[in-house]
Amino acid sequence: PMEEWTPYAHIEPPHLHGFLISKQGQFLLTPLPGGRTRLEGTTWYQHTMWPRAYWQLWSDGIIHHIHLRVLRHIQERAELN
Repeated sequence: PMEEWTPYAHIEPPHLHGFLISKQGQFLLTPLPGGRTRLEGTTWYQHTMWPRAYWQLWSDGIIHHIHLRVLRHIQERAELN
């Protein structure tokens, strides 16, 4: 489940369980001219928060930010070689 930042140890708030569920993820490598490679990342997830449209905007934005961070890290590591 997600984690809540708190000064208290070992709490299990029920609102963090089952509301944002990652179903599947994948990376797709596509060869490009000049020996380059395109890397695409995809994640399938669901959430059960209401109102759905409002929380969809937030969750899409957050997951997109996570994807960019991961892909940039992979790019930096790949370009070191």
